Amino acid sequence: MTMSGSKKLSLSQLLTRLIVVFFLFVTVGVYVQSYQLTLAGINQEVTRTLTQTSRLLQNVFDSRLDSLQIHQNTNASSMTLQALVARGDRIALDDYFIEQEQQDAANTPDFRFISRDGELLWHDGSSLFHGIDDKGLERLRAQLRDINRWTLTTITTEMEQGYVLMRKTPIVFQASGKLGGYLYVAVMLNGNFSFVKSLQRASGTQAVWLSVKELTLASTLTGDDNFANELTLPTKGSSQAFRNYLISHANLRIEGENSDIAVLSAQRNDNVLALQRQMGINLLLTTLVILVAAIWVNRFVKTRIAGSLDKLMRYTLGATSRQRTLPFAGSDIEEFDHIGQTLESTFDALYEKERSLQDLFDYALSPIIVWDTDFAITRINPAAKLKLNYDADAQQTSWMYMQFMRAISPYLKRAVDGTILKGVNIHIDNRVYRWNLAPLMVDNQVKAVIGQGQEITSLIEAEQQSQRAKEAAEASARAKSEFLAKMSHEIRTPLNGILGITQILSDKVEDKAQSELLGSLYQSGEHLLTVLNDILDLSKIEQGKMTIEYGDFYLHDIISTVENIYTPLCESKHIGLIIESNLADDTVIRSDQSRLTQILFNLMSNAVKFTHQGNVALEVKLTPMEGTQHRLMIKVQDSGVGMSADALDTLFDPFVQADSSVTRKYGGSGLGLSIVKSLLDLLGGTIEVTSEAEKGSCFTLTVPVEHVDNKPKTMAESTVFDAGQAGIQRVLLVEDNKINAMVAQAFCKKHDISVDWVKDGEEALTSLRETTYDLVLMDNQMPNLGGIDATKAIRQELGLNVPVYACTADAYGSVHDAFYEAGANYVIVKPIKEDSFVEALRYYQTERQAMMEQSPADQ
Repeated sequence: MTMSGSKKLSLSQLLTRLIVVFFLFVTVGVYVQSYQLTLAGINQEVTRTLTQTSRLLQNVFDSRLDSLQIHQNTNASSMTLQALVARGDRIALDDYFIEQEQQDAANTPDFRFISRDGELLWHDGSSLFHGIDDKGLERLRAQLRDINRWTLTTITTEMEQGYVLMRKTPIVFQASGKLGGYLYVAVMLNGNFSFVKSLQRASGTQAVWLSVKELTLASTLTGDDNFANELTLPTKGSSQAFRNYLISHANLRIEGENSDIAVLSAQRNDNVLALQRQMGINLLLTTLVILVAAIWVNRFVKTRIAGSLDKLMRYTLGATSRQRTLPFAGSDIEEFDHIGQTLESTFDALYEKERSLQDLFDYALSPIIVWDTDFAITRINPAAKLKLNYDADAQQTSWMYMQFMRAISPYLKRAVDGTILKGVNIHIDNRVYRWNLAPLMVDNQVKAVIGQGQEITSLIEAEQQSQRAKEAAEASARAKSEFLAKMSHEIRTPLNGILGITQILSDKVEDKAQSELLGSLYQSGEHLLTVLNDILDLSKIEQGKMTIEYGDFYLHDIISTVENIYTPLCESKHIGLIIESNLADDTVIRSDQSRLTQILFNLMSNAVKFTHQGNVALEVKLTPMEGTQHRLMIKVQDSGVGMSADALDTLFDPFVQADSSVTRKYGGSGLGLSIVKSLLDLLGGTIEVTSEAEKGSCFTLTVPVEHVDNKPKTMAESTVFDAGQAGIQRVLLVEDNKINAMVAQAFCKKHDISVDWVKDGEEALTSLRETTYDLVLMDNQMPNLGGIDATKAIRQELGLNVPVYACTADAYGSVHDAFYEAGANYVIVKPIKEDSFVEALRYYQTERQAMMEQSPADQ
């Protein structure tokens, strides 16, 4: 295989002879050193110029963001904007921002929008020009977390991956100090010609590119620029001179922090180019000197090295043009001979690997196809031929293959553009194949597209069945929700009359026996209301609509409430009430006070109900954990009837009680403990139960809470309410139920309020056109025109600002939200109790006083 006649020379020996020749030209080194020193001076000047340009571009960028930020803050603090957001008037918001743009068009963002209560309230429509619809704005709103800070974010549109600079600022109502929403402004970096043009003008450069993560988003170069053909976008990290321009690459900082936004600029530098030309002439002269020596070296290399190298090249070319490699003929240079032997073994190994890959391609059970850029098949495996009924030698292709190509052609176009596609479902002869397409790149250009398919017919059918089951389950859940809402309304409406009339008669009856009967009637109604609330709470929990509202409160308030309520109940049953606590009276925690109270009341009510002798004990402890986190431990223990071990397994299941006789003897729905367990899960707490029949039960629960040093705000309220002082003289009552209307009229009469009663929304609109009222009490479900639609008509058709208080038997939050969206000021849930009615009147008084305090300033 190798030559054996002549002695082999090493490549190092031949190169040594060449080095001896180059020592004759050592004087060239002097020129090289001079060239390096001169070049260092040029580079220093270039670096200084590029640094100044980068700083100038950063200053222009900061100035642009500062201008947008000032305008955004000014708009957010505008009382006009706050009023429009409070009303949710989208048309007026359009007019407001159009006027802002006319006054200062130069500092207008690419688009902006406003969110309220976690939902999109308004947008200026400019985002649509960038391919961003309402859903896209929702995604941008969800991505942006920081307040009053510029943030670079991305969004995928139908056209491209968009890069957006966004900033949100809160809209705080100056009247109440409440958060009304957020104002978002955005700068679209993709294709932002005006922005890069302003950077070019300010920096005095010839061209500017804007990029993010090596992706060019905008450039000032156009086909009309006479120097556009001279400039090409340089690579990342280049701050260099090329052709007639200096290129500056600067990563912009946003509010002092590094970002992925980069600005590249090109500026002419004729002085440097002239010096480079002079240096080039000197280098040319030196090159001529070196060329003379190179001619001699070239003759020597040709006689000894070129021949051996030519043999090696002929071998490599022959090996690449054949399926099997030819034997290497050997070389008289040791290094070349070693390279040739190595290449020979490498080509053999590559051939074996290629043959293995070909076998894998041919014998794969999944269809595999390779297309060229014109969508013509260059390679196809037998599995694909069989599935598509494809025959390359046939004069006419099969209908199955034609159907397949029509379906996959749009995806092939995207793959040819360089996109990798996964999970493309193609239907072929009642079968479904999922294809993955990938471009084959050579020198950064797509030369072909390879695709592999997999049959997923059974998977698709399973997904469709799952989707149908999901839709059926959702329909069932909606039907259940609608049924519970209807049940709530139908029960609360007559219950409102029962409780209301009972409260009215209780104030008038003086006979003790009759008063006790009315009290029993009221307690029965209260019990029915409790059962109804338990069912609705359980329904909310099952639907995931039960929410936790955290706030600061005195923990001692809950304990005091329990003591005040259950002390007389225990005394009436001749049992003891023991309360133990290691808490100071001023201990403040952060949690959901109403849910903790509900949990404690359910446990205490069960303990008192099932205890006939002995004691009911409540123990409360607060132990520190890490930082401000504490563990709240509550233990409720009784000496009542207790439970068996079997009953503990289903204790927290809804509608299940330990014994069927419990419901007959003690009453209740069996939902209390189920609701306790669900609420504890929402609060992140746990509960443990120990019980023994005829010896009592012990419930121990732990809840993580946060200890707060600041004291919660309280608002003192007078015990006596004067409707006259509140400014309520005349009320319009809209109620189709005669008994409910009688109850509401009685409550109003008790507080010296005049009432006009109408039976539906149309009559209410007629009365409001003719008479001025201080307040409207609006029922929901009525004939002709319901309460929500009537409230909308009062606000939109009549244009009245009269306070509208909804009185609805629908306990679901969706009905309440619909009333508020229609323009209602307050919601009273039926059955209406005198305490809740007075609370609504107090709210009216508070709002009226706030308006009176603002009116002098407005004047």
